[in-house]
Amino acid sequence: MAGDSTSVRVSRGTLSELERFQAALRTRTADETIRFLLASKRKELIDRLYGSAGGKRPYRPFKESDRLEADR
Repeated sequence: MAGDSTSVRVSRGTLSELERFQAALRTRTADETIRFLLASKRKELIDRLYGSAGGKRPYRPFKESDRLEADR
């Protein structure tokens, strides 16, 4: 992956925060830390957009009594 690298300019404050995340997550590189954070955010967005309710089902199972009178 070293051949596919690039430079990114960030403020010293952002770098410091990234380094704190890296230490807390025990990741080896800034790249690994950023990938972890992106994956976490992606999962959070998918869960929110597709109705995840923290393990609770946001809906109840279909029952026959849910049918409209016209369907009977």
